[in-house]
Amino acid sequence: YPIGKEIVLTLAGKFGDAFAQYKAIEYSGPIIKDLSLDTRMCIACHGVEAGAKFAFFPFDDKVKKYVSTLTNQPFETVVPDNDANYVDEIEIDVSDIGFPIACPHKFDNVKPIEEVAGVKIDQALIGSCANGRFEDIELATKIIEGKKVHPYVRFFVEPASWGVYKKCLKAGFFEILIDAGVQVQEPGCWVCEAHGSVLTDNEVCITSTTRNFRGRKGSKNAEIYLGGPAAVTAAAITGEIVNPKKVYNDF
Repeated sequence: YPIGKEIVLTLAGKFGDAFAQYKAIEYSGPIIKDLSLDTRMCIACHGVEAGAKFAFFPFDDKVKKYVSTLTNQPFETVVPDNDANYVDEIEIDVSDIGFPIACPHKFDNVKPIEEVAGVKIDQALIGSCANGRFEDIELATKIIEGKKVHPYVRFFVEPASWGVYKKCLKAGFFEILIDAGVQVQEPGCWVCEAHGSVLTDNEVCITSTTRNFRGRKGSKNAEIYLGGPAAVTAAAITGEIVNPKKVYNDF
């Protein structure tokens, strides 16, 4: 499954939300070649949540193929010098990363999903620059197909761009989502804030967007939890935060 959000939340939980303050993050390692561009973009987008000026991945054939679909102009790649010095090196094992959740009201207030399971929710949301990509919506569609959104939950799905929107439309995702009770919203990044999915006093939301600050989506008395698309979809179905493995057998 897409593990971009899970990797980012694991880093924040272990090292805080400022471990890359005013630095650049370079991601590398044996897993990189297996990560989709959607997942890499999710991770890179979250550099700012760690205080970084920017975050990047090494150039490879996947990136080359993607860029070739956007332009036929020549371009040069940017790579680290062979003798580059790094301020710090962080290593994590992603082989069994699980489904970490950022609890209110900080990005680095991260706990294993088992510690917050059972928290009732009013709203679920998948979208934004981080997790409004095709593979995120594809995963949500697979999990919810044949099921229904919990009757007390509002579940919003917002593609990150018109390109993602059209690709999801062509794949038939929206019909499945709508039949399940999902509200598909217009694409963009505005969904992170209090637009179209406002929280009122004492409401609880789980979202795959970028931030869970107090008042981020309306009332300062609301609570926002952050998780990956799998955790968000599972909560939308059950009405509470739950390990996605309990509602989807293919993990």
